[in-house]
Amino acid sequence: MSEQFEIISWDTDFFNFNVARLKADTLKDRKGLTLLEEIYNEDIKLAYYVSENPLSESLKENPFYKFYLVMTRIPIVKQLNEVNDFHRNISFYSDDYPDEDLIKLAQLAGAQGRFGNDPNITKEQCDEIFENYIINSVNKKMATEVLVYRENERIIGFSTLKVGNGIGYAPLFAVAREYEGKGISFALMRAAESVMFSKGVTKVLSGTQNLNKKALAIYKRYGFELKEPEYVYHLWQK
Repeated sequence: MSEQFEIISWDTDFFNFNVARLKADTLKDRKGLTLLEEIYNEDIKLAYYVSENPLSESLKENPFYKFYLVMTRIPIVKQLNEVNDFHRNISFYSDDYPDEDLIKLAQLAGAQGRFGNDPNITKEQCDEIFENYIINSVNKKMATEVLVYRENERIIGFSTLKVGNGIGYAPLFAVAREYEGKGISFALMRAAESVMFSKGVTKVLSGTQNLNKKALAIYKRYGFELKEPEYVYHLWQK
C-alpha cells in the first residue's frame, strides 16, 4: 500500500466501496497525476484531500477523477488556561443510545459540512452518516464525551469532544436553529473547554466553513485564532 494514501475502513464499510484519504501535499505537483492513476487502479471510488491552496485546473482535467470542492475550511485554535464554567443546563450525555433530538442535531451539523455539500451524497446518506456518528460518539467509539444543553428536558444543543496528546477537538457541534443567538453556543464552548482542561488539554483545535461568517465571528470573540483557509476536496472516480 502506498504511503501517499490510506483506506478509511468506516467510510468504506458504510458506502460499500473503497474510500481513501490522500496525504497532505500529494497533489501539489506533477506527481499528483501519478497518484490519481494509482488510486484509480486500486479501485478507490472516493478520496478525500485537504490542500493549502486551490488545486490547479490542469490536474482537474485528469481522466481518472472528478474534483468537488466541498468546503473552504477555516482552522481555528485556542490555547487553554484554567476554565471552570458549567452552565446548569449542560450535562454529559449518559445514555447508551442518542435520543431523537440529539440525532437531529447531529444531522443538522453534518448537513452544514463537507458531506452535506457533496452533490454525489444524498441527504438520506448524509443523515445516516451522522446518525451513526452520534451513536458511536455516545458509546465513546468516536468521541471522548458528548455534552448536551437541555431546555425543558429537550436537547437543543450539543458538542462532541475528542481528546488526545494534550489536544482537544470538537468534531461535531450544533444548536437548534430556533435557539440560536441565545448564548447557548458560548455556554457549550465554555463547558467543553472546562472538560478538556480537566483532561490535560492545553490547546483546542476546530474549524468551520469560510462562508459561515456568523460562526467565525463567534469563535473570534471567544478567543480563537483564525488560521489560513484549507480547501477540502472530494474526488470521485470517473
